[in-house]
Amino acid sequence: MARATIIERNIAKGQLVPYIFGQDAVADSQTAVAMNIMEATAVVLTCTEYVIPWDFEIVGIAIVTGDARTAGTLTVDATIDGTVTGLQAVLNATDTLRDYTTQARGSDAALAGARIGVKLTTASWTPTTADIVVVVYAIVSIEGI
Repeated sequence: MARATIIERNIAKGQLVPYIFGQDAVADSQTAVAMNIMEATAVVLTCTEYVIPWDFEIVGIAIVTGDARTAGTLTVDATIDGTVTGLQAVLNATDTLRDYTTQARGSDAALAGARIGVKLTTASWTPTTADIVVVVYAIVSIEGI
């Protein structure tokens, strides 16, 4: 006789959560520009941060583009409450399509109510038709629910 599978309603206290940002047709000469949560040719959500309702730690950042970098650099920095954390990913002569960086837990932690964002900087960047997607990874401490 087959036993029924029991699905339990459990959740781990620490959840790895991705926060997604994008920019359409990345322009050159941008300096620490707050990225939008979503941006495409016809749709732009001008929200630049996620409010996190639990304590969290940023542990990674990744970037990907659809058009390979041909010149210059593009740097994305993870932010907490609008302040750059130091965790960044870079498209350059070595990493022309994608890059990522991770860091130890506890490096960039914040309390419930803090905001996660991304700041973008370009220098002599081409192609200006390239679209990018950036993902910031955070371990969210879900407690008390």
